[in-house]
Amino acid sequence: MQNLYSNYFGLKEASFSITPDPQYLFLSEQHREALAHLLYGAGTSGGFVLLTGEVGTGKTTICRAFLEQLPDGVEVALILNPTTTVTELLRTVCDELRIEVSEQERTVKCLVDRLNDYLLRAHAEGRRAVLMIDEAQDLRPKVLEQVRLLTNLETTKHKLLQIFLVGQPELRTLLQREGLRQLNQRITARYHLRSFNAAETAEYIRHRLMVAGVERQLFTRDAIRLVHRVSGGVPRLINILCDRSLLGACVTPSPLVTKSIVKRAAREVKHSAPRPYGFGHGRLAMATAALMLAVAGGWMTRSWLAEVPVATPQVPAFLARWLPSRQTEPRVPVSPPPKAALEQAPGLALAEPEAAGPGEDLILADIAMDRASAMRVLLRRWGVEPAGLGPGDPCVRVMDYGLRCEFDGGGWSRMRFFDRPALIELVTEDLSERYLVIGGLDAEAAVLDLDEGSRRVSLATLDDVWDGDYLLLWQPPPVGGAIIGPGSRGEPVRWLRKLLSQVPDLAVEAIGSGVFDPALDEAVRRFQKREGLKIDGIAGPKTLIRLHNVVGMPEIPKLAPVP
Repeated sequence: MQNLYSNYFGLKEASFSITPDPQYLFLSEQHREALAHLLYGAGTSGGFVLLTGEVGTGKTTICRAFLEQLPDGVEVALILNPTTTVTELLRTVCDELRIEVSEQERTVKCLVDRLNDYLLRAHAEGRRAVLMIDEAQDLRPKVLEQVRLLTNLETTKHKLLQIFLVGQPELRTLLQREGLRQLNQRITARYHLRSFNAAETAEYIRHRLMVAGVERQLFTRDAIRLVHRVSGGVPRLINILCDRSLLGACVTPSPLVTKSIVKRAAREVKHSAPRPYGFGHGRLAMATAALMLAVAGGWMTRSWLAEVPVATPQVPAFLARWLPSRQTEPRVPVSPPPKAALEQAPGLALAEPEAAGPGEDLILADIAMDRASAMRVLLRRWGVEPAGLGPGDPCVRVMDYGLRCEFDGGGWSRMRFFDRPALIELVTEDLSERYLVIGGLDAEAAVLDLDEGSRRVSLATLDDVWDGDYLLLWQPPPVGGAIIGPGSRGEPVRWLRKLLSQVPDLAVEAIGSGVFDPALDEAVRRFQKREGLKIDGIAGPKTLIRLHNVVGMPEIPKLAPVP
């Protein structure tokens, strides 16, 4: 089945296999940081390094990357099956380090003595030994205590063995036991791998497709967002869902994986669990179990194939005509109406919003809107009152008003950071598309803009039905495209210089060259560093949104205070 969609999309191989493959290595920022902890630990003397993470978040990937980048003079004993006795563990360590042990020496004392002799010779020769134990949460407390005792192998100045413990989150709980407090105190570096955020999920999917030989995007933006939501950002689950979604697109047939195709895959998975995604500590475990069961049973494959006749797979001619994005450039941008028009816009009476009481979850289901309706309500914040947006993607339609959509994730703090009214999608049991518009925000509550009036709802209630992703509108430069960077020339560059000149302490001249030169590149980077943005020297949507905030661009709507 994998070869079927590989041929259909022009992939040289199945790009989302769950089998670890070094050529598909993807290191997000947090994975690079975790790897740095291991590499640092390999160069220090003694103690423990602890790396934990949920199932499927990439712990094994980090370990493989570490083994491929070993510093000179470092030797590693890798334990993959820690469910052993003390004697078996020590014998495995000796085998990994190629320490010859006779049958008569296979007692704990003899094994430790031989290991100590080896470590002393290695130290004298300038070599360092590392013991790495994967799935360390399965170690018995008695075996863990013996592992701790191995750190007592030392010279007068140096510990001879560095130990890495890699495992699931319950390893941290295990180490909190009273009987293991000495080991816990010897941990010199700790790192916990979280799941991917929405942006990392999108980058991960693009990376795997490119390695498989396809540079165009095969997933629509909405499809990627749903993959992130259903998988919880867990790399292994992303692979499973993307693999099945590509197969679904192939047999449908469709030139791209759309949200509806991913949704269908998610529904098949949902049959094995009441709610395959959600919030709280059980989220990843439920999603993992559901997706693993789906793979084992082949439910999604059978469901699609039962309904769609499969012809001999070939790459259709029309596939080449599809590009990663089919959005057209906007017509001549127009500035939003003045603030007076915004104040007169209907549906924004926020002075005394109706407070939601008990049963807020039911109210949210009643007041949520489809995407086009929610976008129309969001446009009111910009002083635009369209009768309707017409068919198609609302994000294409808003271009007619000189606006653009920008997707982001990170929850309430991130939304406050950009300080724009936003559109959020609810997490619903049936995966239907229902949206709310956030018009105001404080530490405990939000104001929802509705077709008529508004409503105050607690953030806790919204957290139960929201995954942290959102969409906001922003106003691109009055001339040119939405991105200004190296290679840009003319009026967009002059417009950017003028805005940057209004930023205190940035020292940018308002009048200058119309070429994006190194000095302007450096100014953009300084601004991005100051604002906590990704430092790439490119004035893209997020950089320009923050720039608008800093210089106080007129007529730009902000999140309203919550009465």
